[in-house]
Amino acid sequence: MTTLWLIIQREFVSNVLTSRFMIGFIVCLMSTATAVFVQVADYEKRLSAYHTALQEHQEEIRTWDTYRQINPKAHRKPNPLSIFNIGTEKSGADMVSIRLAIPIWEQQAQKQGSDNPFLSIFLAIDVIFVFKIVLSALAILFAYNTISGEREDGTLKLVLSNPVPRDALVLGKYLGGMLSLFPIVVTSFTVGIVIAYVSPATDFDVGDLLHLVIVLLVSLLYVSICYLLGLLLSVWTRTAATTLILAMFIWGILTIVHSNVATFAVAKFPPNKPQPEEETRQQIGELWEDFREERDAHILKEFGYKHPIHAIITEGEMSLYMDTRTAGGIGFEEIYTPKPIHKMNTSKYQEILGYQEPFRIDYANKAEEILKRRENISERNRQLARNVSRISFSDTYRFAVGAITGTDRESYNGFIGQARSYKRQAVDYLAGKDAFSERAWFSSDKGKAEFTDLPVFRHQYHTLSESLSRAAGDIFILLAWNIILFMGAYVSFLRYDMS
Repeated sequence: MTTLWLIIQREFVSNVLTSRFMIGFIVCLMSTATAVFVQVADYEKRLSAYHTALQEHQEEIRTWDTYRQINPKAHRKPNPLSIFNIGTEKSGADMVSIRLAIPIWEQQAQKQGSDNPFLSIFLAIDVIFVFKIVLSALAILFAYNTISGEREDGTLKLVLSNPVPRDALVLGKYLGGMLSLFPIVVTSFTVGIVIAYVSPATDFDVGDLLHLVIVLLVSLLYVSICYLLGLLLSVWTRTAATTLILAMFIWGILTIVHSNVATFAVAKFPPNKPQPEEETRQQIGELWEDFREERDAHILKEFGYKHPIHAIITEGEMSLYMDTRTAGGIGFEEIYTPKPIHKMNTSKYQEILGYQEPFRIDYANKAEEILKRRENISERNRQLARNVSRISFSDTYRFAVGAITGTDRESYNGFIGQARSYKRQAVDYLAGKDAFSERAWFSSDKGKAEFTDLPVFRHQYHTLSESLSRAAGDIFILLAWNIILFMGAYVSFLRYDMS
């Protein structure tokens, strides 16, 4: 144990006293601080846009006179953890507009927030990006000459001429190297948390801080992999220069090239080909034709009218404004405005609406299922690209952090799913008020529609346990990489030939 501790101390001191430690420390610290400053500024802008959108929506609700006008919106609140890992926060929709007769589709969702050209340059630069690139490279620079460099200097042969166990030497070099990287990782991450915490816009709770602690631990796992890669190659090669060239080549492939190639390959040659969008729209158009035919047949049979508007009884002449909206071919809204409404008997018309509008919503749900099937195929392709990317421990690290911070694709899909659930709440709300058959559905002449008790959308993030459960697979892969690389370096050094 004394020998191991001496090796750890020697490795730690030899790393800390080098210029690469100071340069690496400063570069990593400044890069992290800059990234957090930029992302905090952008988060404040997105949060302000979110609150403005909520206020505007509340003002819009107050202008609704009829139930037919209902158009609640599901707003995605900016995730404060996106300051550290932006993920899909800026690539997806921030708001989903709920229309009863229009299926929720991701392409129909709307984007709001940052349009600052300066910030867009740093769109992908966050703390995790800095760790993924800068810290990983620094770990390799610390490890590349641990064995091959000392072999060239002759110090390795001198050390092994003493009764120093080889297993203690390789373990001590690993622990000493990681101990010298530890203050760089922890200090940089802590400074980032402090900068984010002092912002008046951020409101970190205990759960958020625990998420960040887990991110820090996962980051240490990732840095350990990079250090072990350098250590393994240092054992396998004879000169430090060869080790460095080979290590940086592998680092470049795994951190920069691999994920882009995997994503491009799956996008170019998707194993699961989704239905062309035009065919999907055509299929939905045919679905709405079925709705009209079935609706008209039912109204004719049950009420004796060829069209709902014919059920309105009036004295004298009637003018009618009719508006049909298809929402890009995926929805079907019919808006009738008969005048003068105060002279009309609409009791039969209201009965028809009580049947027609829930029936229309059912068909909108059927159209949504068609769109979801198309989305699911695209999602399977994206999942395949992610699985292929997991060959790289760099991408595995990114996926693990995304799952922990709630900024990955699955979290975004969860927001879309919550918006769909909110639509069902809105439908249940109207059904509970018998709003579909109320005169206030289409006219406010005998009283305005009341929306004071309209359900409010609450975007729910994953809890810590849920986040850990989703990230468990990627964390396990990172642990496996650590074990494999350490055992590779350990076994290789036990068989190391000094001749």
